Amino acid sequence: MEQQEKLLMSESRSDWKLEYSKITSDQTFKPDVKSPENFIDDIKLKYLRKYLPSSGIIVEIGAGSGRFLTRIALENKDLSAIGVDFESANMVKDNISKFNLNGSSIQADAYHIPLKSNSVDAVISGGFLEHFNNKELEYIIKEMKRILKPGGLFYAEIVPKKFSLCRPVILTEMGGYESKFDKSSWDFILKCNRFKNVKVVSGLVIPPNFYVWFKSGFLLEKTYKLKYWIEHMDNTLISDIFGFSYYITAEK
Repeated sequence: MEQQEKLLMSESRSDWKLEYSKITSDQTFKPDVKSPENFIDDIKLKYLRKYLPSSGIIVEIGAGSGRFLTRIALENKDLSAIGVDFESANMVKDNISKFNLNGSSIQADAYHIPLKSNSVDAVISGGFLEHFNNKELEYIIKEMKRILKPGGLFYAEIVPKKFSLCRPVILTEMGGYESKFDKSSWDFILKCNRFKNVKVVSGLVIPPNFYVWFKSGFLLEKTYKLKYWIEHMDNTLISDIFGFSYYITAEK
């Protein structure tokens, strides 16, 4: 079993963070700067906000830079934020420390999260689960569930294999990843793992080549002016057709 787990972990190692860094700007969280990253994180948090606990411990698996986790903790300082990442734990720590937030980072992979069972109030991930095959997902979702308290929040933002306005450039030019599972499949996966109140919705109707053409200037300013309308396309027929992501929420 141990040898099998090591093999699974080695299969997941890739240069996806290097590829992602080619199309994203400085990973230091700068909340007052207009950028594609902040624009997208704002929209994701608008949807997630109503599900988040008001206090307790929130853990992000595959936290990357910790930008999104820091945004959540900055908005609610009664939450203790923990970022788990195999490669960029120090970056997570830097972003959390920058704002003197209650939190920390852990260098670990998603197969062996070094936290006690039934110990956290929310476990989240963004743009992470689509990087793994079926067997790997089985390990990771079970591990995410293990650390959750009963009634705790599970949230994942996932890039599915479907049409969207932004996706073609990301996938063909930037080495993007996508999940082969559709909304009903993710609903089934979470329910098979005995999660309750599972909800899978589509979101992020963002323009083509958003990370490249919209880094600054007129196009970015114009998109920010349309932000209200883009936010309200989440969980609609429009986002089912043109949306870039799925948002999944569930309860242990």
